[in-house]
Amino acid sequence: MKQNIIAVALSALCLVACAQDPNTISLNPKVNAHANKVYDDLNAKISVYDLRSTAHIVEVLSADRPSTLISSADSLKDVLNSEFSDQLALQGLKLNNGSDLQVQFQVERARTYVNQDVLDYRANTIIKLRVKVENPAQTLSKTFTLRATTRGALSADIDELQKDFNVQLAKLIIQVVEDEQLQQFIKG
Repeated sequence: MKQNIIAVALSALCLVACAQDPNTISLNPKVNAHANKVYDDLNAKISVYDLRSTAHIVEVLSADRPSTLISSADSLKDVLNSEFSDQLALQGLKLNNGSDLQVQFQVERARTYVNQDVLDYRANTIIKLRVKVENPAQTLSKTFTLRATTRGALSADIDELQKDFNVQLAKLIIQVVEDEQLQQFIKG
């Protein structure tokens, strides 16, 4: 009888552990930037490039196991393209692929590194984005980097890591679209 109870308890524990080991996270940054009309109906071509060598978003590092890599369910490039297009359109920038004004967003880094110990974890997120604006006369390139650290007890919760990454991604998007130097350069 005692062995049956232990077997049932271990089976339930295995099922719970397996259910909490996701393969992907969802990218859904909640961007609440100021929707001021900055651009007075200027036209620009928007493009996003993901320059990272690997596509995963989370890497869980543990001393006693191989690293666990977790990718995003959505393409980071597509998410950023949608968010930047929407936010810049709210500011009055019209998207036009034939425009001489080109705004490129280049993702250089986007990852959360989780150092998992026995009783706690530390998650370090770094997102690095280079923005390159070109018009027929000149080019401006500016890099935005965001770093954040969170700590927690026991093992890292993937839902919490997903939420934290999306919050940091939203902060970076707001930094970019509200950057006065970029706004002035785009306006000419």
